[in-house]
Amino acid sequence: MTTFLDTSAIMSAINHGETHHDWSVAKIAERRAEGPLIIADIVYSELAAGMQSKEDTDAAITEWALERLRSSDESLFKAGQAYKTYKEKKRSPGELPKTNVLPDFLIGALAEVEGVPLITTNHKDFAAYFPDLNIIHP
Repeated sequence: MTTFLDTSAIMSAINHGETHHDWSVAKIAERRAEGPLIIADIVYSELAAGMQSKEDTDAAITEWALERLRSSDESLFKAGQAYKTYKEKKRSPGELPKTNVLPDFLIGALAEVEGVPLITTNHKDFAAYFPDLNIIHP
């Protein structure tokens, strides 16, 4: 079975000090044994932000045997609608919206449209906006 990986799960697996390191390593290995692991283009970009070069990023992708799936118009539209809903959400007085949620909406929408489970360590960012997404989390 094909599985999407969120950047949070990959970073937890890479960084030994992360709270969910052991869980991420085990879950990624388990799902790799069952089928391909895929990432969205935005995950590639988020990983690249922590690398020294494109070559280092590509080497990590190859080492992890990750495949990339490009966004479809349907998933991009769904991500935009989720973001719109997020921006319109009522907040407590003084509570500001997070500004870094759009990547999660792009990842969640693509996984949901493709009908592929998503491994993440920050499931709350996905659950409220993608009710049909199969989220694998600690």
